[in-house]
Amino acid sequence: MENGMMILFQVGTFPITAYAAALVVSLACAMAVLHWNCKRKGLKENTSFVLSVLALPLGLVCARIFYVMCRLNLYGEMGLQEALKMWNGGYALWGGILGIVLAILLCSRLTVQPMRQVTDAAVLPGALAIGLCRLAEYFNGEGIGMLVENEALQFFPLAVMNEWEEWYYAIFVAEALAAFVIFLVLLRKKRPAGEDTKVFAWLFCTCSLLLESLRRDQFLRWLFVRVNQLTAVLVLTGFMVYALVKWLKNREKYQLKTGALVSCWVLYTVLAGVCIGLEFAVDKAAWLPVWACYLLMALAVTGMGICSRKLIFMKECD
Repeated sequence: MENGMMILFQVGTFPITAYAAALVVSLACAMAVLHWNCKRKGLKENTSFVLSVLALPLGLVCARIFYVMCRLNLYGEMGLQEALKMWNGGYALWGGILGIVLAILLCSRLTVQPMRQVTDAAVLPGALAIGLCRLAEYFNGEGIGMLVENEALQFFPLAVMNEWEEWYYAIFVAEALAAFVIFLVLLRKKRPAGEDTKVFAWLFCTCSLLLESLRRDQFLRWLFVRVNQLTAVLVLTGFMVYALVKWLKNREKYQLKTGALVSCWVLYTVLAGVCIGLEFAVDKAAWLPVWACYLLMALAVTGMGICSRKLIFMKECD
């Protein structure tokens, strides 16, 4: 639905759109869950307040900076002063996540609490916020996939219709559902300090590798590479490298043997290459149907998820 500029009301000279209102509601819900989760995890009473005060501006500014950096050519033509007009829109998810990570670091210092505990408290409301903000894309016409030509499939929430009455797959709904599933997984049981963060990062990055590939909207890209996909694989690989460093320092402590570890890394790298090849095949390989490309990509991403999980959550010896 191409109604991102639907104005609900005006505050002075600034219009308040349906999309902006939906984002505010999403963030308010996430802040409420953050307050509850901080209590649930036994953090200091002022933790949720301090983190919220820091995360909102830092997340907003970093999301804007990340977006501008991804579209420097555009802002070079328009004039860099346009980058300062934040009310005109243009924010990047991973930039916002970076801003929240900075807020978590500052919050842990100010409240004198371990960073991993503060991060664990933040990922649950973070998953909720991502899910709700993805649903908000209904109001700005983003988060869409390929054209739906089969009339039997032209219904919401599988697809959405734009102003020209064309139907496109509603990828934002799938991304929202993925985020809500992550929310439920995190809510399901208590884990040791730091584990909630790893669960969130592993699930979110793995899902993003496939779901971001399905988008056919104004997604960010560097040259021919989708920014969200690239960032997801870098973050996922970063967690794997961190696990590898721990294993190298004291390999006798873990059940994972050298052969299995090497096999996981090799297979993960090969499957990442397969995903890159399939990205090109979607648009360039006429002999391979698009549905087959995405099916193979889903299998490759699943394999990457299995390999990365074995490394990130490697078990210690009894």
